[in-house]
Amino acid sequence: MALIKCPECNKEISDKAGSCPNCGYPISKLIKGDTVRIKMPNNVVEGLLRLFSSRKAEVKSKNGNVLWEGMHGENARFTISEPSEIIINLGGWANEVTGTIYPGRKYSLVQDTGVHMLVTYRLTEADCIDAD
Repeated sequence: MALIKCPECNKEISDKAGSCPNCGYPISKLIKGDTVRIKMPNNVVEGLLRLFSSRKAEVKSKNGNVLWEGMHGENARFTISEPSEIIINLGGWANEVTGTIYPGRKYSLVQDTGVHMLVTYRLTEADCIDAD
């Protein structure tokens, strides 16, 4: 048994549950999906900027449900059953990244170069990502 987050209420529940005991969301529908993995960047903000930054990262669905929470450098891992639009927040020191992801695929955040105040990333599909 593994614990997963209910996409409706964000409570941790068993992946064996037919529905969320808290809100009733049909978990069996979710389990029929496939795992998505996204490699989060491993940037360490040094110096004075570190006071204003966070090492936290999160992936949300377009409607605001948290699909994954973790730290920079980790691999986000969650299950979806259909193509989904997501928003990735890297803690305020980089742009919010948006994109459409597909069940069973792997993604990475690639840093774009340019002259700007914030670090800029974009979501790209990857053949493989670091082991998690």
